[in-house]
Amino acid sequence: MTRMPAERSKGKDRLLFILQHLIHNTDDEHRISQQDLAQLCAASGHGSDRHLISRDIDTLCEYGFDVIRTKDGRKNFYHYGCRELDIAELRTLIDAVESSVFISPRKTECLIGKIAGLSSRHDAEKLRASVYTGKVVKSENHQVFLTIDVINQAINEGKKIAFQHYLFDGDRNKVMRNNGEVYTVSPYLTIWKDDRYYLVGWADNRDGIRTFRIDRMAIPKLLDEPAVPKPADFDPEHYYCTLTKMYGSGPEMDIVLVCDDTLMNNMIDRFGEDFPFERVDDGHFRATVHVNASGTFWGWVFEYVGRMRVEGPEEARKAYRERLAFALDEL
Repeated sequence: MTRMPAERSKGKDRLLFILQHLIHNTDDEHRISQQDLAQLCAASGHGSDRHLISRDIDTLCEYGFDVIRTKDGRKNFYHYGCRELDIAELRTLIDAVESSVFISPRKTECLIGKIAGLSSRHDAEKLRASVYTGKVVKSENHQVFLTIDVINQAINEGKKIAFQHYLFDGDRNKVMRNNGEVYTVSPYLTIWKDDRYYLVGWADNRDGIRTFRIDRMAIPKLLDEPAVPKPADFDPEHYYCTLTKMYGSGPEMDIVLVCDDTLMNNMIDRFGEDFPFERVDDGHFRATVHVNASGTFWGWVFEYVGRMRVEGPEEARKAYRERLAFALDEL
């Protein structure tokens, strides 16, 4: 085996040592002088020749690393400049992880540490210090990322997966749905909506497209069986917009709602800015929305009793009246 000359190996080690130190310990507000960098190299056994260090900096710059050289008097200072993600982008990612209810507290802490680690240690400390771990209700499913990994593999390989789906009973115990039924599903896509993460795919057990909350899935098994191809009329965008809160099933229909003007923001948050609407009077508008008229949709409508009414079609009005009557009977 050919051995690398000691001098060449030492030079490569020094180059990597300098790069690692600059990335993790310097930024626009924290520079290191050439003299201090030479002392660090000497202390770690990489030599202390300042001319070699200057040449190493030039090499790093030639290969696209953003090492910035500045002068203060006669002294040279260095720091690492542009990173893949700036502080605002890292801040946004950390906030997204912190607010995601399907990520467990333990995994949240782990991911925040990794994201903050993409900056210098100084900025990482600031990012970690400004994280507010408030009262977001987090999933306790620590295996959700294993589930996502299997789903992703199945989608990429065109395979089916098999899994059980659980819920909580009245005593807050986990119980498998439908007496432990194993669902065999051809996964098509995952959707993140309303702070939840969902799998959408063809369920053999139900002979149709169904939605499953990923944080309520047991770790799925990747099967050798080829996935059922997507139906020709399957439209992810249509599916996303139709399922108001993604969970539950019901008939798809166009429903006409008459709403107080104060609900326009709520309607846009729910259905986007493209739903057709018209003025009814000075304080109300009429909107037509295409929805999956499941229990979750009606629960959403109930939030705005007195400011929203169902105008049509008659099938929807009847379903709404029945639910109102049932609620009154329970009082």
